[in-house]
Amino acid sequence: MQQSFLDRTLLLLQKHAYARVLCEFHRMQEARCRAVDVGLQGGAQAQARLADCERQLAAIGATLKDARQAAAVRMARALFLRFLLSSAPRRLQPWCDGESLDRMPASHLLEWISHDFERLELAALEDAMTPSEAALYTRSLEGVDD
Repeated sequence: MQQSFLDRTLLLLQKHAYARVLCEFHRMQEARCRAVDVGLQGGAQAQARLADCERQLAAIGATLKDARQAAAVRMARALFLRFLLSSAPRRLQPWCDGESLDRMPASHLLEWISHDFERLELAALEDAMTPSEAALYTRSLEGVDD
């Protein structure tokens, strides 16, 4: 697999993840502000950004016919998500789960949504791995932890 293809795909997956986070962030901001006109511009821009990423991912998906390529993308993305989740205690330190969303600063809300989405995406990737991919993934994690 060409490294540039993998790099482009991983970058696009991260852009897509961020666009999803922004959409949810704006949805929650609008709900917690309970004002129809608050955040509509940001929400619309986030939706457009998400749609663009989804079109690009569909185009890449159409070219991703080799099972080894798909496995390499899944593996690299899962390892990156593990890396992001390892920083969660530091990123999320200033708040706790019991904190009211109404009083949570926007920056904390964005991190909270990102963290939840990262966990969900990682779980989906790990569930989609074949037994041989899972074994390689486990070995890769052991190498990172050493």
